[in-house]
Amino acid sequence: MSEAISRGDPLRAPQRLYARMWRWHFFAALIVIPFVLWQSITGVLYLWHEDLASAIYPTKVNVEPVAQTAGLDAQLASVLRHHSGERLASIEIYADPARSTAFYFADANGLTFPAFANPHTGAYLGSIESTHWLRGLTRGLHGGWPINPVGSYLLELGACWAVIMTLTGLYLWWPRNAAGMAGVLYPRLGSGKRIFWRDLHATVGVYFALILLAFLCSALPWTTFWGDQVLGRIEKATQQTSPIGFFFASGHHGEHAGHGDAAPDPSVMSLDGIVEKARAAGARGTIELRPSPTRDLVTLRDDHPRAWDEVYMQLDGRTGAVKVRADWKDFPPISKFVSLGIDLHEGHFFGRANQVFNTLVVTALLWLVVTGFIGWYQRRPGHGLSAPPRREIHFPKAVLAAGVGLCVLMPLLGLSVLAIFVVDRLFGRWLPRPA
Repeated sequence: MSEAISRGDPLRAPQRLYARMWRWHFFAALIVIPFVLWQSITGVLYLWHEDLASAIYPTKVNVEPVAQTAGLDAQLASVLRHHSGERLASIEIYADPARSTAFYFADANGLTFPAFANPHTGAYLGSIESTHWLRGLTRGLHGGWPINPVGSYLLELGACWAVIMTLTGLYLWWPRNAAGMAGVLYPRLGSGKRIFWRDLHATVGVYFALILLAFLCSALPWTTFWGDQVLGRIEKATQQTSPIGFFFASGHHGEHAGHGDAAPDPSVMSLDGIVEKARAAGARGTIELRPSPTRDLVTLRDDHPRAWDEVYMQLDGRTGAVKVRADWKDFPPISKFVSLGIDLHEGHFFGRANQVFNTLVVTALLWLVVTGFIGWYQRRPGHGLSAPPRREIHFPKAVLAAGVGLCVLMPLLGLSVLAIFVVDRLFGRWLPRPA
């Protein structure tokens, strides 16, 4: 610790470190609050999209189950009479006989929209515009649409700073005296408004801190920069590339799917024949089907709440022979970790309980935004931004190592930290200084 710092600031080193952490927590919150609001709203809508679709579009999504069934090719023909020329992206064949078959088409907006057919009669039930279909719209917005890849970069930056906000928040919360659990595990009620709102913010935050970090870690693999450039390179370097890359490469936004009026090769099998071959090879339950333009190649998976139950396949559209098959045992450790994280993140793993729990997490995040704003407003020393004052400090080696490690692991975070450091040095003198 330098003599200049000691003379210029009467606070001891731990107090200066606390003040600096508080300052970074404040800057992180400025960046993260818009991210939290955006991701919370779009995430919750996506979380409950099936229930909302059943409530809003009951005659399209739901059907009366009967013993009679119609072939997939007959259903597709019925749908194509209303969507000729559209690019078919995928087909969802539900195990639930009370659900209609969904045929997804790509539109000019970069989203998909569904058209529905009755699996028992083959009748066309109608379609829903992509901007009204919550499942596709909210998933797109949650991932940065319509300004990708910039949108994905911004959301990734928000996720990175949410990690910093959470870690600095835990440091600020960490008990430093033996005064009991008041203000640590529950709020102090008789210590004034400032302490009360600070405690409401801190105690709720600590209960959800590890869960929030888990959510952020499960989201990063799906970002454009970190997921592709960082995790993708790690997977290649460690020879842990996912064996199901063929599935996500086929039919993404419909770019490999065929136009609705494109006649398939007459030598290809019927879609029902393909599904029968897939079920014989182990596919079960609800199936997502992605045919190539001429249906000479069909990619599919069976959709389950847990990734370890799913099977991915590529089949020859002419013979039905399985060309590629991958299931849980074929997944390398990184892919398994990512897949399980997504199941929890999207609320599939524990069914309805998972949806309710994730909604509770979102509610807690919104609560932290509100209480954090109220706490800042009551504590601010003056008007304007009123950031916590900057304290000169030599950071402990452990803190520096952790900070550098995070910046290296999350490169967008590192670039933004550098930018904020420069701006803070140039313009920080106009912010409140310590007395």
